[in-house]
Amino acid sequence: MAHFMVHNLAQVMVQVTLIAEGEAELGASIPYIKPEDGGKVIERTSEGALHTLIRRELENAGFPDCDFIQRHPSIKESQKRTLRTGHSILDIKYLAQIVILWKPEDVDMILIVVDADDKLEQRQIDLERALNKIRDNHLDINEKPISDSEALRRNRSAGGLAIRNFETWLLADTQNVANLLGVELEKLENLEHLDNTKDILENAISQSMYLSEDSSNQRSLQIRWNLGKHIDLAIIKTGCPQGYAAFTQSLLVATKAVIPILN
Repeated sequence: MAHFMVHNLAQVMVQVTLIAEGEAELGASIPYIKPEDGGKVIERTSEGALHTLIRRELENAGFPDCDFIQRHPSIKESQKRTLRTGHSILDIKYLAQIVILWKPEDVDMILIVVDADDKLEQRQIDLERALNKIRDNHLDINEKPISDSEALRRNRSAGGLAIRNFETWLLADTQNVANLLGVELEKLENLEHLDNTKDILENAISQSMYLSEDSSNQRSLQIRWNLGKHIDLAIIKTGCPQGYAAFTQSLLVATKAVIPILN
């Protein structure tokens, strides 16, 4: 069976949906989702930095490529033509409305990533509640929880807490960031204890001439996306053990649970 799975991995395309706080993580895929685009594959040119980091982690672990699936806007979001962002995505009633909209064939795995900000303990509690709500509402074709096996059901979703924010992950490989942007950056220590990493990255981007020909608000998103392609994943894990390393571990566990189902 193991040989069969390995032989067929290249033929598998994992369908992943990612719920995250906003544009820094999700790039151009998030400003507004038309209801008719819900459940469709996100064009790769519209992905964000977090999509890129996740895809790289899966590829490095020997898993097949993945497609990221657009989520559906809630009724309120459709009415207001805006999307819920920030840590409010952890609201369990909201998540139940979102997750239940996916058809069973739309997604194999649901991921959620939020910033801890300065409320680590509360965010940890909120994230665990959110994951439980996602698992309760991720249904199969018979409209039952995705598996009768509690362990497998839990494994097909994963959550991440960026401590203190997503920019911390992007800044962890300071040397690569400095090289790409063409700016000087001091090596940062104790990253997960710093509260100004977002400001550091934004200041570095504003001082940089990299992609300076792009004066739109997309420049910052494009730079973050490019950083996601080039920074060293091992360095992020070392610098952000509680946040990034823990998230990637749970990501790989979820993917291992999905692959046998697809085969």
